[in-house]
Amino acid sequence: MNLGLPDLAADFGAAAARAFADLGGVDCARRAEAQPAVREVEVAKALDGLGALDVDPRSDLDSAAAAGELCRMAGRNMVPYPVASVVMRNPEDGLPFTVVGDDRLRVDHGDLFGEWRVSTLDGRSKTASPMASRLASKLGPFVTDLAPGRDHDPSTGAEVSLHLTLTGWQILGAAERSVELVVEHVSERVQFGQRLSQFQAVQFQLADAAVAVDGLRELCRFTLWRLFANPDEARADALGLRLHALDSARSVLRTSQQLHGASGLCDEYDISILCRHIQPQLRLPFGSERTASELFSAAVSLGFSGLFPHGGHTS
Repeated sequence: MNLGLPDLAADFGAAAARAFADLGGVDCARRAEAQPAVREVEVAKALDGLGALDVDPRSDLDSAAAAGELCRMAGRNMVPYPVASVVMRNPEDGLPFTVVGDDRLRVDHGDLFGEWRVSTLDGRSKTASPMASRLASKLGPFVTDLAPGRDHDPSTGAEVSLHLTLTGWQILGAAERSVELVVEHVSERVQFGQRLSQFQAVQFQLADAAVAVDGLRELCRFTLWRLFANPDEARADALGLRLHALDSARSVLRTSQQLHGASGLCDEYDISILCRHIQPQLRLPFGSERTASELFSAAVSLGFSGLFPHGGHTS
């Protein structure tokens, strides 16, 4: 397995980085909270200019890697738009696709589209439409409950796994940017006569955060490759990535906010906006406990290839 990115994906990621920087980076999410139409006017236009709707991550590994880079850059810049769902749209009817929990149909930016295609982890698929208004929660300004519609053709396991994986890439982007923001902060902030970055305890925390992000990046690339190399076992890999992404991101984001001090909770600082807007990806369709349970079930029923023996598939 080659952990390097295909040229197509690297070039597309670089183009996405430029486009999202032109939107203002994390400031675009800050503006969208005050003016939600920013999402439909500015962000949708930028994605259209990138050709995001022409990327089909189901088709081949190179296209999937390009979609992964798009989602990573969206996470780095906290683009206020359901990027993973849009690139995973249904090729037949164009409906954005997302994975939901069993008990409720709750989607980030659900108000942007009149109809969605939603799927539970086991492939039960429906169309759904946004309810009256967004929840406007502090930990999810654009989270919307959807009302179930008609049954849809069942989702394939590959679709569900790919959406979970692309969400992992978006979480990776947010974690990467949070480390960069805290490094900038501690390199400038002076306490007790010296910069925070000169304190050994701060250096230890930054080192742990950087290692966590590097590990998550490699796992994102590995998992995407596994989806195409061994689709029969991909469910366990996708869930493994999600569990690791949740654990890593929470640790990295917590370190970043703590080292910012009180300013880490102030919306004038990008770290506060980034930490708040990534919450739907960390909480939906389910959190760490449910992910770990589903991972265990998938590993038992489908098998899970790792570095060490673990009992393997049971029939």
